[in-house]
Amino acid sequence: MKKITLTLTATLFAIASFAGDILTLNNEMVFEGKVTKIKDCAVVFKVDGNKYIVPASEIFSLQFENTEDKIYTRYMKMSDGDPNKCLNGRLDAENYHGKKGGHFVLGVLFGPFAMIGTALADPTPYKGKHTYMMSKNKDQFSDPEYLSCYRKKAKGQLIGMEALGWGAWILLVIVAGGL
Repeated sequence: MKKITLTLTATLFAIASFAGDILTLNNEMVFEGKVTKIKDCAVVFKVDGNKYIVPASEIFSLQFENTEDKIYTRYMKMSDGDPNKCLNGRLDAENYHGKKGGHFVLGVLFGPFAMIGTALADPTPYKGKHTYMMSKNKDQFSDPEYLSCYRKKAKGQLIGMEALGWGAWILLVIVAGGL
């Protein structure tokens, strides 16, 4: 009986020592592995040597094995206040920033030069009058995480519109050349 108890205890101890962080997705799938990084509204999760980048919007819960881990402490500092700062920044940029039709025209007129200009720009919610007037997240306008996600989304959208304009100009030239 002692041998069975000792074997069972040793087995449970071995299994517990291999336990890791637990990631639960919104679709109720559960994964056990190691959180290696949390950045830009995404979690880098390692399972069996494979790395996966999981968007924060897809995560239902994260359970850390070691609460003394530096990634966990950084995650807790990040979630102080509003944990959706990055999402708020992206949504504000998508909904309120820039004149997308104007950037389409810039793409038609100036092509890659318009895209370079936009890539070098520094969009902020203070510069976008619609964002400043309509956003409900004014308290986050100076938060670095919010601003980083806002800039990425605003630049991406505007460069995309300029690329569409440039592409439309190229198609127009091709079609006009074929006539």
